Amino acid sequence: DIFEMSASISCINGDISNMSMCLDEILSHARTFNDSLKASSLLVKLLASMSKFDEARSNCLVILSNLGEVFPSNVSLPVVLQELSATQSKLRNITLDQIKSLPAMVNVDKLNVMKFLNMLCMYSIISKPLLLPLLSCRMVELSMEYGFCADSIVGLTTAGYSIFMFTEDIQLASTIGKVCETLVNESPMKHVLKSRLCNELYATLKMLSEPWQSVHGYLADLYNSAIMVGDAVNASICYWSYCAGGFFTGALDIRSVSNNLAMCIKEVAKYQQNTILYSTMGLVQCCRHLSGRNITDIDIKTYDELDEIGEKTGNAFLAWQNFNCRVSDCFWMREYMSVAEFSEKYSEKYPSSHQKRILQVICVFFEGIACFNLARDTKKAKWRILGERAVMRMKQFELMMLKCNLENKCRLLEAELYYLDGDLESAEAAYKASIVSAQKNRIINEEALACELYGIFCVENDKVNRGFKMLQCALGKYKQWGAMNKVNELQLFIELIDPGYLNKLKLM
Repeated sequence: DIFEMSASISCINGDISNMSMCLDEILSHARTFNDSLKASSLLVKLLASMSKFDEARSNCLVILSNLGEVFPSNVSLPVVLQELSATQSKLRNITLDQIKSLPAMVNVDKLNVMKFLNMLCMYSIISKPLLLPLLSCRMVELSMEYGFCADSIVGLTTAGYSIFMFTEDIQLASTIGKVCETLVNESPMKHVLKSRLCNELYATLKMLSEPWQSVHGYLADLYNSAIMVGDAVNASICYWSYCAGGFFTGALDIRSVSNNLAMCIKEVAKYQQNTILYSTMGLVQCCRHLSGRNITDIDIKTYDELDEIGEKTGNAFLAWQNFNCRVSDCFWMREYMSVAEFSEKYSEKYPSSHQKRILQVICVFFEGIACFNLARDTKKAKWRILGERAVMRMKQFELMMLKCNLENKCRLLEAELYYLDGDLESAEAAYKASIVSAQKNRIINEEALACELYGIFCVENDKVNRGFKMLQCALGKYKQWGAMNKVNELQLFIELIDPGYLNKLKLM
């Protein structure tokens, strides 16, 4: 008991060395399988903190096998879809009252199964996403058969998350999310569950039906919940999610994001949460390039180094986050060919990435804008085809998710396509609609982008004065966002088309 307590405290404090020593002592003296379960759960956490996700996952699977739960080592998409289809049928008309009416789970073995399935779900998101639906569907099944426990909320939420990622049934995923949020808020373990479900519930399912800016406000509260219950791992995830969400949705200016990232890096480094540490570094690189500010004294790894770490450790989560930061970096600085090239390389390297993610919406948006610009510049049909594909995907997203989060993106992509087709009247109307939508929904970075692209459209179509005004508006919005390197780049372009500057040229 003393060693277990010491190992648990070391886990909270991030003392990996002492935790490892205590676990060796416990496991070497365990008389029965049940005696080793607590130490085994801490060992899994230790392995995950060291980025040994394959070992952590294997340990969980062995323990679950000993508890009578066997999962395949290799999972295919058809198997995932078949399992999800059965779970969708079970949950189609699910209500809060139905969940609340379930008896309490009392079978000790099944409670241990749920505990290890909960842990395995966390690490599968990072390194084996295709396994996640099988785990969550089994948790739902166990809850229906053996009764309800706190881990049942994790299972049900993760099932909704999996339905969103792998199917088109966004309505069901959103409904499950709403039920689970109520269950979390009414649970005696509210703070444990809020911090544990930061990614699945709040940063994904909640964002399907609520404005992204308002959801972002919840993320700081989740961090506080994690701190209250001493959950250093999920505190790191919540802190990073708050920073990343603030950047990608434009809910925070880049200076605020950068300041929070500097604090986040110190905290995750202290607790040796390497996945979040490296994911944070990618976002630091992006903010640094856009703002021109060096925000931390800590040595920040390059995008290439982060890619190498992700590939070496089998960390799909890190690879995805680093890709998004790198593409964002290139996109905002109008390096459109790099956006297209990195997107193509990522698709080739991770061809089995079938799942949808909230950030995929932004990625598709960036790729579409980049491809339409490349189509106009190069006259190559390839870029038009890819751009049109992005428009179709964005319209699908718009139908499935809350309109206010996607309306401005859809209109801007349509404007760029109309422009490419030579339909200047429709293009101008779509540019204006995008600006109005972004402004109404307080998406400042994308309002700046819409003003910039509309300004360029006007300049290129002999409406220089109007184009100049729109570019000046974009300049002000980018300054407000804190993207000073972007401001400098746009200022150089504005100086070339400033009507006063052009008049001076004519006189000369």
